[in-house]
Amino acid sequence: MEEFSSGSKQKPQKTKYQLILIDALKKEIEIARRLDPEKLAAEIEKTGFSCQYCGKCCRRAFGDNRVVLTPKEIEKIQEYTGFSKLEVAGPLIPDACQFEEYGDEEEDRDRKISSGLSKISETGEETFSELSNLFELLKEDIDSEGNIHTYGWMLRRKRNGDCIFLEKDTNRCRIYPVRPMLCSTYPFYIEGLKLYTCECEEGLGDHISAEESLKLAETLLSRYILELEDTLAMYEKYEDFERSEKGREIARNSLEKGTCIYIVHDSKGITKIID
Repeated sequence: MEEFSSGSKQKPQKTKYQLILIDALKKEIEIARRLDPEKLAAEIEKTGFSCQYCGKCCRRAFGDNRVVLTPKEIEKIQEYTGFSKLEVAGPLIPDACQFEEYGDEEEDRDRKISSGLSKISETGEETFSELSNLFELLKEDIDSEGNIHTYGWMLRRKRNGDCIFLEKDTNRCRIYPVRPMLCSTYPFYIEGLKLYTCECEEGLGDHISAEESLKLAETLLSRYILELEDTLAMYEKYEDFERSEKGREIARNSLEKGTCIYIVHDSKGITKIID
């Protein structure tokens, strides 16, 4: 279930901390727009990269494989797949728990999804075994009614942690033409106006042409600015909430039962979902 709100009619005054964050983001966006893609391309070419289509980054081989999505990216994937919003994305929560092993039943469902015979469940696709760890990481973001507040969306994953759109037998992406910007620019990312690389033991260091480096640099820079703008819009719409021990207890009980109420904050406002 999903309920959307663009924000309350009465806008509370922003805290001093919120204003500092908003001001810092605006400055970073201004500087980011002046970054030279050719200089960025030179760094990428020097580092080198060639995707080997091994699927390891999609399969959590290097640890945290969460793919953060903007609302626009979710809409693109929805249009391409025909899936609902909650089949594509879920609340952005910490990646701190172990996933279940990939069994025959999961493998069979994966084949059915691949052939279009069934769709992914909106609520049961991702199940964590270490609920206590998850609760500890989320407890500061639980309101007095037991709702868990999260800040953004991430691509859905299977019970074993693999991306739901990874073709198991071929390592191919089922949504490749509309894949998220994070995926299309992996293993590179920009943070604090500097270029960084994620772990990738297969393709990192391999030859990449000057032309491909520039193309990747331009996409990466576009991603960086769009993500900053999206975060800024979220901060500007954000409204704080009351917290209480009673609310935390409600949320803990809900987690143990396997169903929680999340309030997702994003650039469009807030979305209340049962997941």
